[in-house]
Amino acid sequence: MKKVLNYLMIAAVAALVCTACSKDDDNNGSTSGVDKSKNYVLYNGKNYVAVSAQLIDYEDYYGNGTYGYGIELALAGGSIVEIDILVANSTFPEGSKTYDYSTSHAAGTMDAFFYSIGSESSGESGSLKSGSATVAKNGNTYEISFNVTTRDDKPILGHYKETVD
Repeated sequence: MKKVLNYLMIAAVAALVCTACSKDDDNNGSTSGVDKSKNYVLYNGKNYVAVSAQLIDYEDYYGNGTYGYGIELALAGGSIVEIDILVANSTFPEGSKTYDYSTSHAAGTMDAFFYSIGSESSGESGSLKSGSATVAKNGNTYEISFNVTTRDDKPILGHYKETVD
């Protein structure tokens, strides 16, 4: 009987080791393994919970008639991700719109992306190679989804849907 229990214990440990060490963390743009019912940011293979968001009004920052808004997501653990978008006038539009990354500073684009995540803090602005963000506004409730790539080819994906201050 002892031998049978020993074999069962060895089999259980082997099964645990083989399944617990998968490469799920290397997301490469995939949201597999992420609880999409929660607000999240995926960066460099790690999943972060977005706990709150704030809308920052940068007014006519570039002096070209476009108005900049930063949507800053606070992540559990103290990290921050901010998406800056440009709109045609000082009122943030209702409804849903996709903003593509551009350095043109034109209305309807996303022109910068700040991130300081975990121990890989960069603090850089506009440190993207490409990407887009979709923002839907209904009153004070915002739904923000983004999929961007940094200049060093690291994907940052995220989703947030709640009231924004």
